[in-house]
Amino acid sequence: MVQNELISKIKNYDPDLDVQMIEKAYEFALSAHKSQRRHSGDPYISHPLAVADILLGLKLDTSSIITGLLHDTLEDTLTTEVDLKNEFGEEVVKLVNGVTKLSKIETYTENKFQAENFRKLILAMSKDIRVLLVKLADRLHNMRTVQFIPEESRRKRIASETIEIYAPLAGRLGMHEFKDELEDLSFQILNPSAYSSISNRIEYLKKDTSNLTEKIRKKISLLLENNYISNEIIGREKKIYSVWNKMQNKQIAFRQLSDIFAYRILADSVNDCYAILGIIHNRWPAVPGTFKDYISTPKINNYRSVHTTIVGPERQRVELQIRTKEMDSVADRGIAAHWSYKENYNLVDNSSSDPVNVTWLRDLVEILDSGASSEELLEATKLEMFQDQVFCFTPKGDLIHLPSNSNSIDFAYALHSEIGNRCVGCKINGKPKPLYTKIHNGDEIEILTSKSQEPSETWENIVTTAKAQSSIKRYFKKQEKDEFANLGKKILEKVLDKDDKISAELIETFAKKLNRKNSEELLISIGKGHIKPRQLTKLKPKSRLSFFSRYRRPKKMLNIPLKIKDLQPGVAIHFSECCLPLPGEDIIGITSEDSGIIIHSLNCEELNKDYKKEEWLAATWKDVDQNQFFSSRIKVSVKNEPGSLGKLATIIGSEKGNITNLNISEKGEDFFDMIFVIDVKNLLHLESIINTLKKVENVSSVSRLFIN
Repeated sequence: MVQNELISKIKNYDPDLDVQMIEKAYEFALSAHKSQRRHSGDPYISHPLAVADILLGLKLDTSSIITGLLHDTLEDTLTTEVDLKNEFGEEVVKLVNGVTKLSKIETYTENKFQAENFRKLILAMSKDIRVLLVKLADRLHNMRTVQFIPEESRRKRIASETIEIYAPLAGRLGMHEFKDELEDLSFQILNPSAYSSISNRIEYLKKDTSNLTEKIRKKISLLLENNYISNEIIGREKKIYSVWNKMQNKQIAFRQLSDIFAYRILADSVNDCYAILGIIHNRWPAVPGTFKDYISTPKINNYRSVHTTIVGPERQRVELQIRTKEMDSVADRGIAAHWSYKENYNLVDNSSSDPVNVTWLRDLVEILDSGASSEELLEATKLEMFQDQVFCFTPKGDLIHLPSNSNSIDFAYALHSEIGNRCVGCKINGKPKPLYTKIHNGDEIEILTSKSQEPSETWENIVTTAKAQSSIKRYFKKQEKDEFANLGKKILEKVLDKDDKISAELIETFAKKLNRKNSEELLISIGKGHIKPRQLTKLKPKSRLSFFSRYRRPKKMLNIPLKIKDLQPGVAIHFSECCLPLPGEDIIGITSEDSGIIIHSLNCEELNKDYKKEEWLAATWKDVDQNQFFSSRIKVSVKNEPGSLGKLATIIGSEKGNITNLNISEKGEDFFDMIFVIDVKNLLHLESIINTLKKVENVSSVSRLFIN
């Protein structure tokens, strides 16, 4: 396309567009990209021109067309944001910047890159949907020319991202022409043999049934004209990827692909749509289960049409879509067909004036705002994008859209996350049903709640919607955080040698000194073992947990009742951190020039080292005060499920043990290891705690831990 053709198109469909500013943008882009070429060998300006032409087909505003012409200038040329602002204003800068940010991260094949890119896409489109429309136009032209990219791996990466992300997004926005073309272009790259086979089959069927197809169209048209219904009938060839999906979902072979054509009947009014439906059903029998009324209950992307399949003229199955011309425009161009850009509309903040239903986008933004990772957002989006819809109602008559195969728990979370968390039962069409009961079109659902109810761990595997899954995960993450925060606070109280509550100001001070955002993050880090007690003792040197260093500095332990043979006066005595010996077990002393005497358990593997005989000293326990506590270390392998940490901490506390430190090391999907440092009275006390923990159902193993 040359500049004059672009301007001519603009004048044909919207004389109010700022032609002078668009011409200025074209000249700017031409100059910026003057030395660049595409993989095809064409001048680079051919790409922005093609993108602007696609946007013109959507009948967008001046700023969108200018953005299409300039969308690569910030990324691929020496142009700056200041240059664009001076020439075209703040609005264009924001749009071009939004599109540029989406293109800066190469997604490759790793999910984390794709997920991060998509997270930025959700944020950008939630602020201004035009960013996505320009990006879709950019992606569509890139897919039309993808065959010129020399690297096969890169072609497949772009096609995979397109079919997984951009095509479903176009569908969600009601832009079915975009969606169909993006899917076919991607499918041709990802599965060329299947694409070729289906394409050849369709061409054969077109030739074989061409006369029959026109004959059917004429008979339907004549029937409607005889009933004085004005109409326009368009034959619509099915897309190759759509045929492939049908084959996969319904296990249909190539030879069964007889219905490759559908007919679209355009009427003058909604009343005529239903009149046409009645006339056709009265003349030819309908195929059971194929009637869908998206006029009275539009799809979530505002798609409206009546669908039916009949055994029509010539005894062939005929698929029909009946809609008004306005509905047809929305079906092809979706959100772009009736979007008012002059109001600077924000999808997330102005829910009351939605031109189309974009609650699915708000749900994604809510998931993003809740702190979900980029990978979780991407998975949630795929759940939302690829689902057919069912329509159900609240007892007050409010319409709720949900993916097919949803159940009452999904319905509860669709109303509000707190309703979902507290739901205990439901009534479907007035009858009590289990919460996992699947919902069907037209169901009226009443959710029963209880303040004492909490989500079940099994719900995450039962629900279908991304919002429900995200809410359940968020609930258990918060529960886990609370457990770690409580444990962290207990450890901090122990470090500070306080039996009463620690002031919020003191915790906040510790958080700042240890580079944590707030008090909660500090306590969670302590509870998880990311902040060691020795780090806390540096802030409070008089802490009673100063022995948490690897080996204590030489210090005479006058309060430890030990009897050591040949003990020299003034020699420092302290316990080894590798085994943390306990009263009631056999011990030995090892002399060291720089550390005095280190007491080891006879079971300690450290004693296997080649110590000189003269370094060994016989040591025994004398009478130990029953109110005195000694540190020991245990390793617990526990099932990976919410509440495990709280259960173990409760048991240790009930056995009069005191947790002073905790480390968690991942072991696998099903189990993970927890390493507790606990204060106990003696060896018998420790063994009692270990035996009690072994009886816990979700505990795999418990053992005392020595560190080499």
